[in-house]
Amino acid sequence: MASDLAEQLERISDKSRLLLIRFGELQKRNAALTSELQDMRATLVARDAEIEKLRLELEYLRIATNIAPDSKSKEAVYATISDLVREIDRCITDLME
Repeated sequence: MASDLAEQLERISDKSRLLLIRFGELQKRNAALTSELQDMRATLVARDAEIEKLRLELEYLRIATNIAPDSKSKEAVYATISDLVREIDRCITDLME
């Protein structure tokens, strides 16, 4: 009976050591995963900020595109300005005569 008890105590002792080793490994793994999670959260915050910045830039570009004239409008404006300059030249010529 004493030998059975000694064997049981030995097995319990071995299992306890094994549990302590596994527990230590799990603690290290948990610390590594916690650190990785914090890094990923920081990356996510940075990417969210970058996305918001790009959305704002896109909105500015959309507004600028709507304000800026297209090539047809530009040509019309240049033609109007040219007509006005010619008319001014005619007026100056008429005043000089």
